[in-house]
Amino acid sequence: MIERAPDPRSLRTVANLRHALRVSLREHPLDDISVSELCRHADVRRTTFYTHYPSVADLLTEMLTTDIDRLLDVPGTTGKSVAQLAQDFQETLVAAFRLVTDERHNFRVGFDSDASAPLRRSLTAMFARRVDIALGIWHAQGAALDTDPVAAAAFVSGGLTASVEAWAASDETDAECWANSVRDQMPPWWPRD
Repeated sequence: MIERAPDPRSLRTVANLRHALRVSLREHPLDDISVSELCRHADVRRTTFYTHYPSVADLLTEMLTTDIDRLLDVPGTTGKSVAQLAQDFQETLVAAFRLVTDERHNFRVGFDSDASAPLRRSLTAMFARRVDIALGIWHAQGAALDTDPVAAAAFVSGGLTASVEAWAASDETDAECWANSVRDQMPPWWPRD
């Protein structure tokens, strides 16, 4: 199957919507931002908005979750020791919490909104997928072999989502310290460097 490059117009539309939402969230709660208002600020038609997102909350959810997910990618896992991989995973977690620090206001707005369920569900699903990938890498290294992948993904992803919410609600700024605390709460089978 041939993979097509993303449509530049679509990428520009999404970028404009994201920018307009960030600006709007500085002055209004998420629940008060209408699709019409957002489209006016982004210079996008309502029908185009609905081609991409069902709601403003879904736009915020996609924006925040996609940005975290991108940071959690650990390339080049072949040939690394368990300790090296554990360190790589920890560095991605630190980067994710730094992003939450940088986007703290938007995360707070998302979690405090009446429409917060999509953000929690999306983060939990994203973390579950990442835990599943991590378990595959750990298993290839001979680690965490006795772990039930479904239970592990559910447990760890729920905890990571809650830790993002707690970090967003705090006023702390040391993302590395927080990420280390989160790592220390991981189950015993999670390798550490």
